[in-house]
Amino acid sequence: MTPVLLGQVQDGKLLLDKSEQFKQYLQSFPTGKRVEVIVEKLKHPRTNSQNRYYWGVVVHEIAKHTGHDSEQIHELLKQKFSPKWYFVPDNSLMMYGTGIPTSTTRLDTIEFTEYVEKCRMWANEFLRLQIPLPGEVTV
Repeated sequence: MTPVLLGQVQDGKLLLDKSEQFKQYLQSFPTGKRVEVIVEKLKHPRTNSQNRYYWGVVVHEIAKHTGHDSEQIHELLKQKFSPKWYFVPDNSLMMYGTGIPTSTTRLDTIEFTEYVEKCRMWANEFLRLQIPLPGEVTV
């Protein structure tokens, strides 16, 4: 199994949290073996409180206002505001403006905050529904 190692970039250098584990893993490869190294910004998944606010306040208030159930509202909001994927000619998926909505469970804390704010703004503009901010309610 390929390990996932964490670290930080400092002055253009990668400082691994567990550099010894990385060195041991490299020893498992034969000399001259080509490898792929991927370095990505660490994403923090949305928090439980973000999720509770989204479902318990945003989705709930829109559902109550429109008479639809929460799942229908969630699907509508996801279709309108979550990032989209589309198929490209080489059969890969790429993130883009139109296409298949991304599951909101894949959004990190920043992306999810932006998504929820778009949902709130839409409810205000389209439904004339004022949805309280996260700090204004307890869920």
